[in-house]
Amino acid sequence: MNAFEELLKLRPHAPVLGTHGARIAVCPDLGGRVFAEVGGQSMHRLDIENVENPNREFNNFGGNNPWPAPEGGMFGFNYPGGADWCVQPGINSEPYKVVSSSDDCIVIAKRLQLINRAGNVVDVEMRRAVELEALPQILIDAAPVSGLCYITRDSISVLNALTTADGLVACWTLEQFDASPCAVSFCAVQKPETAINFDFYKHPEERITCYPSGFTYKTDGACRGQIGIKTSAAPACIGFYDQTRKLLCIRENMNAGSGRYFNIADNDQPNGPFNASDNYSIFNSDADGNFFELETIGTMLENGNSIAGSSLVSMTAFATFDKAGLAEEIIGDLLSR
Repeated sequence: MNAFEELLKLRPHAPVLGTHGARIAVCPDLGGRVFAEVGGQSMHRLDIENVENPNREFNNFGGNNPWPAPEGGMFGFNYPGGADWCVQPGINSEPYKVVSSSDDCIVIAKRLQLINRAGNVVDVEMRRAVELEALPQILIDAAPVSGLCYITRDSISVLNALTTADGLVACWTLEQFDASPCAVSFCAVQKPETAINFDFYKHPEERITCYPSGFTYKTDGACRGQIGIKTSAAPACIGFYDQTRKLLCIRENMNAGSGRYFNIADNDQPNGPFNASDNYSIFNSDADGNFFELETIGTMLENGNSIAGSSLVSMTAFATFDKAGLAEEIIGDLLSR
């Protein structure tokens, strides 16, 4: 039994899309996270022990997690009222409600109250729609043994009066995977040497390798680090491959481009929250966590001086192969064009 099957035993009422061996589960009481199974493998990091007993200060279950940004900075939601880093109860333990569920789409939503670092209250509705999608052509052409693709449509609506003088709001998805010595993340982007934002943690140095049309990042869960990919560089997608699992994953930020980006990360922002404009991010944990994240970032939507909220459309696709080196070959070709 893989971790995904264990999850369904613990959450038998979680809505599921797809068929056995290629399916996703949406878990309203696990932070609205999405978990996937492809070819008999659980795709995501999945903390079953935490699912069985969700009483931690931060219930980091894994999966594909919708998150309100920013984390840090002058308006960070992880420092409510200037407190030490924490995850507020509305995010950590308050469940979503299922708005609708069909064979094609699952919609969940919840209303909650957040407090930012400046001590300002932000009333919001967070909504997530999840649906299956056809595999991208690059994966179809590779003739995988099994595959799955899904889209998440995340939105945050601000329900009270809020201006950029009082706070910031954006959608942010953190998709979490088990790290391994063979897990290599990547980004398809032109001029990769200037496309990466390193203003998060210590520079990852030799973990980054640049190619003509992108770069790779060794995400082995052994050294804490994070990078952003600048919106101005027009990155095409991010993803990872793992030869031990014969697995390839591609993520794409499908936002249309309206709205404004800001620095969503938990880092020093001496030049203010608009010092960064990234639409992707990749996080590598230390050995205690042993995971990595592929992240998509949405824009803040404004109406004059007021913040209306945020929206983010993201695609995630998985494919498994019968040859261990095929996923690396596919990405090697993509980044070398």
